[in-house]
Amino acid sequence: MGGAATASPEHRRELRARLLPPRHGLQGTAPLPIHDELVEEIFLLLPMPTDLIRASAACVSYRLVASRSFLRRFRKLHAPPLVGFLDHGREFIPAIRPHPSAPAADAVALAADFSLSFLTRDPYFTPAHYWDIEDVRNGRVLISRHPFHDLSLAVCDPLHRRYLLLPPIPEFEDWASLYNLRTGWQTFLGDEEEAVEETSFTVVSISQWGNWLGAIMFSSSTGQWRPSPWIEGFAFFNQCRYTYGCFYGVTECRQKLLVLDTRKMEFSLADLPPEARGSSERDVDIAFVEAGEGITGMFVHPGNTYSISYLTKRNNGGSSSQWKLEKTIPLDFTGSRFMGSSGRYLLLRCWREFPSPDLGTFTLDIKTFQFERVAS
Repeated sequence: MGGAATASPEHRRELRARLLPPRHGLQGTAPLPIHDELVEEIFLLLPMPTDLIRASAACVSYRLVASRSFLRRFRKLHAPPLVGFLDHGREFIPAIRPHPSAPAADAVALAADFSLSFLTRDPYFTPAHYWDIEDVRNGRVLISRHPFHDLSLAVCDPLHRRYLLLPPIPEFEDWASLYNLRTGWQTFLGDEEEAVEETSFTVVSISQWGNWLGAIMFSSSTGQWRPSPWIEGFAFFNQCRYTYGCFYGVTECRQKLLVLDTRKMEFSLADLPPEARGSSERDVDIAFVEAGEGITGMFVHPGNTYSISYLTKRNNGGSSSQWKLEKTIPLDFTGSRFMGSSGRYLLLRCWREFPSPDLGTFTLDIKTFQFERVAS
């Protein structure tokens, strides 16, 4: 009768020797190596920069986490922590406990010079010319000199007590003279989308001249100003917010959304969703956030309601895609006012008159839609 063939004991021992490693106890075993690509993907999952520093100190991967390519990826996935606010009087308002950024905020308050007194070392920054705060973003402060006769601008880093005086805006062909550009001038800080250095930034100035609108952008990477073409017939816009390399603003008629794409230096016009329309800025409050994966989020708060609408639009390089209502968030406050955004967080000031008066600054996380108090 036929049957299954069986291996001899000698053959089984030879096969085991080929398939299994020799057993020399735990002291003789060596861990399998983990490739840099896998370590990088693991480190990208860490939630905070402090966690990244601790993890890299515990292994031999400091070279990996210090590389520019890794830091670019990490910054795209993890927004810098919100440690506080700087008002136009140069007063720093730190995050308070139990907010997770409170310890970092205390350290920043002690180390930074928010009065910008380090500017006085340069004779150009004399008391005869007052410097006003134009914008604050990612720890940088954009200031302009008054009187505003020469459009002088500087970007300061209060934590490291350093600054960069921007070169004068040149006279571009087909542009109005700088003297005429002072009317309706708005200046903002932006990010370098493909920046190599963490210290890279952009400054965008938007100007209205009669019925014309134009923009000029300075890049810290190139040290150059770059103009947009002038466009005619667009009403000047306000409530300007920055997300994903674009500035979004609402036109004066409150029916249109004007978008400046700083990658192309081009303006475009789109209809506002019905939830965001109103007759004045007091009627509807609007803010924009970066929702991740190329999605722009819009928060809308009509002044006479106790709820906030959250809409999204996929960023496809223009303003053609439609806004989609994602959620309506109830407000447990008497009133609120949007202050801006930081990464995936909406910043807003809320107040309550009863049962007891209360006023504070809060964040609203677009992932959890939970409010968290940042400052009193």
